[in-house]
Amino acid sequence: MARLCDHLLRARYARTLQNFRLVALLPLLAGMLSVPAIGATPHPLDPLSRTEIFAAVDALWKADRVDKNSRFVSVKLAEPDKQAVLAWEPGTELPRRAFVALRHERKLYEAIIDVDSKKVVAWQHIENAQPAQIADEWILSQQIVRKDEAFLAAIEKRGITDPKALLCVPSLPGYFGADEEPSRRLGKIVCYDSEGDRNLWGRPIEGLIATIDYDEQRVVDLYDSAPVPMGTGGPLVDGDTSQTIPSTAPDKKKRYRVDGHFVEWDMWRFHVHVDPRTGPVLSQVSVRDANDRVRPVLYRAEAAEMFVPYMDPGKAWYHRAFLDIGEYGIGASGTPLRAGRDCPKDATMIDATFADHMGRPYEKKGLVCIFERATGDVAWSHYEMSRNRSKSNRHVELVVRFVVWLGNYDYVLEWIFNSTGSLKGRVGATGVVQVKGVEAESMDDPTAEADTAFGRLILPNTVAVNHDHFFAFRLDMDVDGPINSLSIDRLQRVDLDPEETGTPLASIWQISPAIAQRESDAMLTIDPRKPALWRVTSSTAKNQVGYPTSIQLRPGAPGLPLADPTTLPQTRASFSNHHLWVTPYDPDERYPAGAYPNQHAGGAGLPEWTRDDRPIENTDIVLWYTVGMHHVVRAEDWPLMPVVQHEFELRPFDFFAQNPDVPTR
Repeated sequence: MARLCDHLLRARYARTLQNFRLVALLPLLAGMLSVPAIGATPHPLDPLSRTEIFAAVDALWKADRVDKNSRFVSVKLAEPDKQAVLAWEPGTELPRRAFVALRHERKLYEAIIDVDSKKVVAWQHIENAQPAQIADEWILSQQIVRKDEAFLAAIEKRGITDPKALLCVPSLPGYFGADEEPSRRLGKIVCYDSEGDRNLWGRPIEGLIATIDYDEQRVVDLYDSAPVPMGTGGPLVDGDTSQTIPSTAPDKKKRYRVDGHFVEWDMWRFHVHVDPRTGPVLSQVSVRDANDRVRPVLYRAEAAEMFVPYMDPGKAWYHRAFLDIGEYGIGASGTPLRAGRDCPKDATMIDATFADHMGRPYEKKGLVCIFERATGDVAWSHYEMSRNRSKSNRHVELVVRFVVWLGNYDYVLEWIFNSTGSLKGRVGATGVVQVKGVEAESMDDPTAEADTAFGRLILPNTVAVNHDHFFAFRLDMDVDGPINSLSIDRLQRVDLDPEETGTPLASIWQISPAIAQRESDAMLTIDPRKPALWRVTSSTAKNQVGYPTSIQLRPGAPGLPLADPTTLPQTRASFSNHHLWVTPYDPDERYPAGAYPNQHAGGAGLPEWTRDDRPIENTDIVLWYTVGMHHVVRAEDWPLMPVVQHEFELRPFDFFAQNPDVPTR
């Protein structure tokens, strides 16, 4: 295990930089949904192929827009206009264009390239903005700190004479004032001892943070506190501990079909691909009902941002408030999955193609897995006493799974379809919790109370810091077409007069529905004292008894930030101040914390877009829903944290004529 740092850098990062992309992007993006038949014709939402990425990058070289020092942040499909996609039919062609974000001469640029003609059709300098972390900055971080004399002196006084014994992990600085100027490309470096057969994430070099300027390639600030005893880290989880996941399909056979990026299962049909920034994306999700009508449910669904703030105000910790999707990207950082280990052995594996920091295309195998499973639960059940018999049906679902590695933490993102017409979004946190070194070895030590002020002691000299996870999902709803509204059905107590009703009942609850007319009406938080149903209703379709067809957003994990919403770093993640926001569809409004949150002062994204309080009734609307949880770490979360899952559900509500899972004959 000696020289683990160099081993990781050379054998993992240096050799597979194109397999580890931390990206940022700003893609360019009513009528009823036109659902094309599955076929060989590429769909307009299919991601760029290897050939198309080559063509886009080549066009920039030929236009003299890049040189050998340019660094690519993202090369991906510039999506066609939504209405053009909805009207598309197989056999017809829409222009294939690439969106590119890159750093060139210390500036951020965006470009649009016509892939077929290899022409640069748009080129724009994005002022006062820094893109997400770039893959080769992992290597550069090691090089910068290893040549800094103050840093070398700091580790030597901690008993470390060889800087190659360290793995130095770069993170982004957030924004906390004038020192974090957007014009400077900054990083915060935290190092871990990689010597020996120990879990390096449990051996941080506590109290040592180097702030580096990537453009100047030097350390611009070094925080160096008094040395703190290093935790043991605990043993590495070594060897093959994985247990085989057998086939989970009902009747041991697949009932779904995957053709390119389109999937058909039961009543469902959808397009799936991996976005380099946001990970798995569902598009053009529709169902086929009992009358053989193909009906749209949503146009696009994805995890759009992730906010993970740590609750330690110390100088070595205050900046750790990560916007993981906007600052790092999760799509191209996805973990290749293995059938039989990460997914059932009969799962279908989906590959993805990305561009590395030099613009070179590469492929990741098995980045998404798709499989059907019978959960062992009942979907519905009823006992009929008069006939002394019962009927039930098993619960069967189709899972789209994606796993991403972000340093110490890993996240499992899943979209789960079921035969009763519901679609669930689920996120699970696992991996290794982030820890700090402290003096205390046990809670009986004199320093224990101070050492555990912001976390819990999980090993001698090791505190796991309290933190939050907020996952923001972007849901572009198209319920029976793109013209929708948000209905807020509040459940309110009604006091009764027994003399008027003629019964002794003193109070009941009733539904008080209201249509959100403007964006401010739809800035909603979950309050169990004021329950309400949130439903996206169709403005053009009704069910058989005259109600508008609708899809209910059934929320889960209702955590909200406890920090002052007007202070940093919370202002950079203002989307988490409400569980739900609703905006009118705009193809440029893609990321709830803004397109480039790295070193941004805050206020971008949802708070900026909703400032004018736009109308949202009877229009094409987008839901932004945040799943939130507070994490107080326990001993059992070490060395590898069991998956903690949270989910929400898009549930049909007056959408079908009856339970679609119950046979009618």
